[in-house]
This record gives sequence, structure tokens and C-alpha cells, in this order.
Amino acid sequence: MDENNLNLMVEMSSFFSNKIRLAILMHLLKEGESCVSKIVKSLEIKQNTVSNQLKILKLGRIIKARKSGNKIFYSLSDAHISNLLMALSEHSREELHD
Repeated sequence: MDENNLNLMVEMSSFFSNKIRLAILMHLLKEGESCVSKIVKSLEIKQNTVSNQLKILKLGRIIKARKSGNKIFYSLSDAHISNLLMALSEHSREELHD
């Protein structure tokens, strides 16, 4: 595997290493497209914290945003991200039962 690909993998994996970002991603995986207020209510995290983490995830192209009126709706960027989250979740559940 080439060095550039490894560097991109390291950079990408860093988005999944923050508990709040991971909670947001799991929310989007479970609930689908959501606005900030729905995420805040679901996760019981302050709005500015959620907004800051969404910005980081968007810059990393882990999520995408769609504006409708005065609201912005966020969703996972593609099926690869969904598959990674599902595999990580499944693996962690298996670890708990071993």
C-alpha cells in the first residue's frame, strides 16, 4: 500500500475517534438525514458542540449538508461511511459478549 493512501486512511480514521463525533455519526446512521436541533435533542448535547463537530465532519467529507429554507440537514456522505460505522458497531458489540 502506498504512503499517500495510508496517510489518508489515518486522517479519515481520526474522525471516528471522538466520542461526540461518533455519537453524531451513529445518530445519522440510525435516523438518517437530520437537522442540528434534532441531533441536539436526541443526543442531549449542547447545540454549539454539535455544530462544531458537524463542521469538522463536513470538512472531512464524512457527512454532507443540504439546505432547505433556513435549516441545514446533515447525512452521511456515502455508503462507505455507513458500512464502516455498521462494521465498527457490530465488532464492538461482539467484543462486549466475548
